[in-house]
Amino acid sequence: MGPDLVLLNGKVFVPGADPAHRFAQAIAVAGDRVLAVGTSAEIAAMADAHTRRVELKAHVVIPGLNDAHFHHTPDPRATRIVTSFEPTWEEVLDALSAAVKEASIGTWILGTHGIQVVNDPRATRFELDRVAPNHPVRSNCYFGHGSLINTKAMAALAMSEEEPDPLGGCCERVANTNRITGKLFGYAQWGPWRRLADKASISEAVSDAQQLAREAVGLGITSMQNMSLLGSDRYVEVLKQAELPIRVRVIRFPATRLGARDLNEGRRLPKHPGETGRITVSGTKWLLDGTPLERRAHLRKEYRDRRGWSGQFYLPEDEMRAMLRESLQDDGPLLVHAVGDKTAESFLNAMDAEGGRAKWGNRRVRIEHGDGLLPDLIPRARDLGVVVVQNPSHFVFKDIFVARYGEKFDYVPARSMIDAGIPFALGSDGPMNPYLNLMFAVTHPGRPAEALSMEQAVDAYTQGSAFAEFQENEKGTISPGKLADLAVLSQDIFAAPVDSVPATTSVLTIVGGKVVHNSETLTVPN
Repeated sequence: MGPDLVLLNGKVFVPGADPAHRFAQAIAVAGDRVLAVGTSAEIAAMADAHTRRVELKAHVVIPGLNDAHFHHTPDPRATRIVTSFEPTWEEVLDALSAAVKEASIGTWILGTHGIQVVNDPRATRFELDRVAPNHPVRSNCYFGHGSLINTKAMAALAMSEEEPDPLGGCCERVANTNRITGKLFGYAQWGPWRRLADKASISEAVSDAQQLAREAVGLGITSMQNMSLLGSDRYVEVLKQAELPIRVRVIRFPATRLGARDLNEGRRLPKHPGETGRITVSGTKWLLDGTPLERRAHLRKEYRDRRGWSGQFYLPEDEMRAMLRESLQDDGPLLVHAVGDKTAESFLNAMDAEGGRAKWGNRRVRIEHGDGLLPDLIPRARDLGVVVVQNPSHFVFKDIFVARYGEKFDYVPARSMIDAGIPFALGSDGPMNPYLNLMFAVTHPGRPAEALSMEQAVDAYTQGSAFAEFQENEKGTISPGKLADLAVLSQDIFAAPVDSVPATTSVLTIVGGKVVHNSETLTVPN
């Protein structure tokens, strides 16, 4: 019997292939797997009377994209503060004033701010209270490191006026007092964030997840590796009810409390919950420091624009060593957020102290971001078998990097890690649009010499991401025996002008051999 589906006369990208053989013309699919890849004549000859044929009309086909670093956390129903992407504090207050007029008394108002607000000493709960005395208000940084809540929100989220700092967290305080200002960093955000997420009903969270998946398949994303602030048990229940068309890896993202990390988060969950087989639970992620944007990434030198300050550890080296031991005991993958070079160095020290390459070389310990893997640390990371999952959206902050590090800096490497042989994957960690992130990867506004080729970037977004979740034998390439997770693109990203790449969409997305998105650009027989 012939294949169930053939896609003919296209430009099929083959990640990892010899440069002379990077592209094929056609694909045959049988069941949920790729049966063959080759010329259109070869694949057409395999078809029989029951085979469905799709004429690709020269469209590019890539493996389904795998967003290796995403944070989907549903919020309860709320009124939104509408501002520019990088608002001033005055703009936030004006937008909050407008939102107050729309919101019913006592209902939540949620917003997003950026670098200016998180570093503005005027941004406190007291100013939020002045504008919104009768509504709980929370505003999060778009980069996830610096929340601001008002007094009503504190009460709703069971926080006190003198809320103690949890392990790895920092509540900003009024000078010479223990009163918190409402500005939260590190793990001080986790408890309130999770309690707010828990206020979303299951139906609201399911609807939110379904909307996320619709957006994903329209972009050709077929897998997402998600670190939700919603508790893993509840998030898995949401996914089971949502019955998404994409594959989701749930990565545990535990909170901390006074003096300790939560080691029980999601521990009883099965690896493959649900009936579709598209949900996987594996791995635990810990946050070791902050970012340079709010100056809490831990550096080996002081910040150029804040003398005497070099950032801070959220979790110190003894905790790093403990989490490494826990990953061995649980036989579970370990992921750490490590941005500053001091943090990266300390984590590599912890790996050496807990057995070095002999113990870790094949366990694929992940460093998320890896911005601080400076030239002296890259060989150490490679030798310890570290996998780096980078987010190209980080590359755009050149002016901030210059202010923080100086005119010449070695932070946010990309090509150097690939050249050194470090397994390298990409995820969004922000705007989901993978083609925006591909543009950032191939231009690298922060350090153009570290830019990737488009082929390298797509490799990292597909087979690199599959390797990062131990799934390289199942997906990540278009090759016989792999899952037929495919994206047919609206334009040729390998030939289009780079600045046009973010406008790319998927005209046809296939997961496990089944069409899950069709823009009607191509004809797909029933």
